Amino acid sequence: MLLDIIIPQYSENEEVISNLLNSINNQNNVDFSQIRITIVNDFSNVILNDEFLHSFNNLDIDYIRNDKNTGPGLARQKGFDNTNGLYVMYCDSDDELYDLNSLWVIMDFITKYEPDYLVSNIAIENEFGEYEIKKNKDTFPWMHGKVYKRQFLVDNEIRFHDDIRHVEDGYYTTCVLGVIDKEKIKYLDYATYKWKNNTSSLTRSKSKYHYVVNTFDEFIKSPKYTYEFLVKKNSQIKYNYIISALFGIYIALNSNVFDYKELEERKNNYLNTLGEMVKNKKNLFIIYGKNKLSAIFDYELAEICKRNKISNVYKNLDDFYNEYLK
Repeated sequence: MLLDIIIPQYSENEEVISNLLNSINNQNNVDFSQIRITIVNDFSNVILNDEFLHSFNNLDIDYIRNDKNTGPGLARQKGFDNTNGLYVMYCDSDDELYDLNSLWVIMDFITKYEPDYLVSNIAIENEFGEYEIKKNKDTFPWMHGKVYKRQFLVDNEIRFHDDIRHVEDGYYTTCVLGVIDKEKIKYLDYATYKWKNNTSSLTRSKSKYHYVVNTFDEFIKSPKYTYEFLVKKNSQIKYNYIISALFGIYIALNSNVFDYKELEERKNNYLNTLGEMVKNKKNLFIIYGKNKLSAIFDYELAEICKRNKISNVYKNLDDFYNEYLK
């Protein structure tokens, strides 16, 4: 088997997930005997019936169910652990492949070049239903449009973390980039994946608060686990990573997304946690020096604002210095 496509499913019913499955089933010029679909029901009462699953004539679909609700990361991991294809691709059940040639392009590419990690372009839907093509190198930290060699993941012990329920893609993708031989990354200048703006999802539901606020408990703890993995692997990016991550937390906390009086206590608790995290890495900040830190801060500022649609940030690197490094 060349390619396993693993799909976590929770609240998505047959009508929703049929868009994704049809986009796979109708692919052009593909040997479907080399593709297996594994859908992992994450302990949901929304059950896909056998008649529906067998209605996609080209697809070999395995349907398995978690014995407890774990979140999308560990649901994907269960799918990974129950498959054995040479390559694996993760799709969200409310998304679609970009066009009818997406899989042919992917399978042709991995057959020719045998990358450990393939990164393609993806199409991102905005709130107006319009799509923007993001180029391969600009798709971090999303997992969409990415294909992984199974043996590379196994050899490097890259798994979804048991304690990260959200922002799990950032953890997983950083672990990949932290250990991979850069020559084994291949970039595909072709859109293969269509990310749908699902406003009913947990992180993007129409709550009063920005989705960064809704997931901040994990946003602030994920760097700890990621850094531990990078240190264990003696990764060359471990120091740059942790500095960027701490800057990212500081930038988000001092932005408009926390502009609510009722969030003030919560924000202060996060700032205290951040202070302890910086204190433990203070010598690293000093060694890097302000010029190098300035470049990292500016990059992280631009990335986090663009990625999360944050409009205003009220503090800068000088403020960070005055608060934590003096």
